[in-house]
Amino acid sequence: MIRLFSCLLALILFSAPSFAMQGIFWQPQLRDNAVSDAQWLSLMQTLRQQQFDTVVIQWTRYGEAFQDEKARAPLVKKAQAAQQAGLKVILGLYADPDFFNRQKQPPAALANYLNRLLAQDLAQAKLWTQQPGFKPDGWYISAEIDDHNWREQAARVPMLTWLRDAHRLLTSVADKPVYISSFFAGNMSPEGYNQLLAGIKNTGVKVLVQDGGGTGKLSAAQREIYINRSAGCEATASASGIVYEIFTANPGRVFSARPKPRRQIESLLKMHSPCAKDRFYFSLRYLPAAENILRHD
Repeated sequence: MIRLFSCLLALILFSAPSFAMQGIFWQPQLRDNAVSDAQWLSLMQTLRQQQFDTVVIQWTRYGEAFQDEKARAPLVKKAQAAQQAGLKVILGLYADPDFFNRQKQPPAALANYLNRLLAQDLAQAKLWTQQPGFKPDGWYISAEIDDHNWREQAARVPMLTWLRDAHRLLTSVADKPVYISSFFAGNMSPEGYNQLLAGIKNTGVKVLVQDGGGTGKLSAAQREIYINRSAGCEATASASGIVYEIFTANPGRVFSARPKPRRQIESLLKMHSPCAKDRFYFSLRYLPAAENILRHD
């Protein structure tokens, strides 16, 4: 009996990575409306064949984009098609193009701003749960947490209050996991950065750490230290998953990027996150399967 139990335990441990999500981010752009229904469904089916099980729609409203019903209709159809292809859909909500400037406000003004963001997110969540033929598998808060603006404990108070309220209110709309992503650029120590993520984790929101391999702000060795500390196998690691960047950023202040070489992308797709953490890829636009379907220039 002991031998049988040991064998079963070993099988469970060996099989653990299969339970990790493998997802891909998609940042909707208005030009993506030109993609036909047939092209999109075929792309979603290809993702499923390539072992993806989840699509994260990073936002369903970006500033004024996708605001009205006519502009939103193609997004709804694409979300429905993803689920029809057997993929889960984690639904992003409202994205403010000016978030990274607005987050620098004094605490009182910042708290008011974050409350307005939350109201926008709730409006999106309620709107999308009313769409026939679609039910979200998770919520994604489109704002990203960096390692510069939130270095001081005092600065985090309004941010953590916002995320705690967001988790409570979004799960009251539909009881699904709530996610947010974060990135690092060496502005905090690996331990300090993990403590920042621990605060977010304690709000109930799951944190996905971007690996920084596309932006190239740190060396591969430096990035590995941050990833291992925040998303590794230690019990104190706070991230629930890693977002692998399959792009290379172009020089310049305005962000633009190109796909990494195909072999590098294929190598990244074969990776397993530490200790069966969820793994995501950014983004669908740079994936070889989306070539000639979604523009990235």
